[in-house]
Amino acid sequence: MSHSTLRRRFAAGLTAMATAAGLMAGAPALVNAQATEPGSSASLGSAGSAEAPAAAPAAAPAAMPFGGNEDPDGQRGRLRAGCVYDAVQSWVQLCEVWSPSMNRHIKVQVQPARQGGGNAGLYLLDGLRARDDWNAWTHDAQAQRIFLMDNITLVMPVGGQVSFYSDWERPINLGGNLLEYKYETFLTQELPGYLQREFGVSPNNNAIAGLSMGGSAAATLAANHPNQFKQVSVFSGYMNPTAPGMYSMIPLAMFDQCKCDPFAMWGLPGSPAWGRNDPLLNADKLRNIPMYITAGSAIPGQYDQPSSLQGVFNTFNGVILEGLSRGSTLAFQNTMNAASNRAVFNYRATGIHGWGYWNDDLIDARSTQILDVMNAYSTY
Repeated sequence: MSHSTLRRRFAAGLTAMATAAGLMAGAPALVNAQATEPGSSASLGSAGSAEAPAAAPAAAPAAMPFGGNEDPDGQRGRLRAGCVYDAVQSWVQLCEVWSPSMNRHIKVQVQPARQGGGNAGLYLLDGLRARDDWNAWTHDAQAQRIFLMDNITLVMPVGGQVSFYSDWERPINLGGNLLEYKYETFLTQELPGYLQREFGVSPNNNAIAGLSMGGSAAATLAANHPNQFKQVSVFSGYMNPTAPGMYSMIPLAMFDQCKCDPFAMWGLPGSPAWGRNDPLLNADKLRNIPMYITAGSAIPGQYDQPSSLQGVFNTFNGVILEGLSRGSTLAFQNTMNAASNRAVFNYRATGIHGWGYWNDDLIDARSTQILDVMNAYSTY
């Protein structure tokens, strides 16, 4: 390993830890805490029903284009193979997709594009505590409302807690059940064929976005599969997992959630798989891909309103996690700026590791890059 690489890793780790430490000492009082990704309080989802959904409820934007017609070509009113209509409405279908690599069906929430012929897809990846019944982008955020009138298919895999959406070296033990974790294979080799066949999504015309764990994974998947992903959005991601301190912090966070062996994922610290899943070390592969990358200041903001001790605890966690994210994002930006790139960085003046901010980030990414890059505007 070169001296420059060692210096870069060390600097990134120090930046992240210094940012978090400084915020612990200097952040304003922890008032008004929202539920953060590591402890979301959203209600339970539903398995959905076989009945066609009604038109989207009144939560739609005030000025609906095209007369508010959400399904002009009947694209969304048709159930696809293996799917039922999801309880979140907005034409979302909950689909069971077979994964040969994991030897089981994987749930995927899909909102079809508004118009016929729209072949663009947007993969939305969840956080470390991803649930097995729904993707949090449809509950803790409102992705299905944000893209309701756009000509792009939303693809929201369900499950995969602590997976980093990667191919694990060994099966994961979840409560005594040994499961293969091969999410990179599923998302890049198995799911695209199903989406093309059932929803008309091109395997080579996709954007990908994610928060926290899912943000890091979005950047990694785009770096390793540039023919599939044409645009990347990262919200509060951890962009340098091999930085000093992260070899401990990531496994500890994983174990806290799954009570499983975190080194079944990429092996022991320093193993090659850690580097392959480090966006900063793969920056050269990302320079030609449009990216929209955000991180908050880790200072509590408009969505942070604790009304209980648990709320204060969640806010404290959100401050620390966002400080680490901001530090690693700054290090990633410095690396990207060493040569030409197509990344846009947006550092919020306030905001911790929480869903209110990520929902806003997705809205901004949509208008700043996603629709333009993917040519996903509706035309009628």
